[in-house]
Amino acid sequence: MPKKHTAASTQATAADIERSILTLNKMAERLWGEGREAEAKALLDALDALNRALDRIRIGESRRIGTLH
Repeated sequence: MPKKHTAASTQATAADIERSILTLNKMAERLWGEGREAEAKALLDALDALNRALDRIRIGESRRIGTLH
């Protein structure tokens, strides 16, 4: 029987997401340097969307913390 994972064990933290974004940004730089601008641009656009989502998550977390006190 497979083990059930709790939601907490599968959640990524903001720091995990930031590290992933930085790694993917380096990948986009390598793609650009290899002359694969179209792929790099697509990756950078996706990373921009992830950064905006991360900002919204942080704003929501800060508001939630502010209302708890």
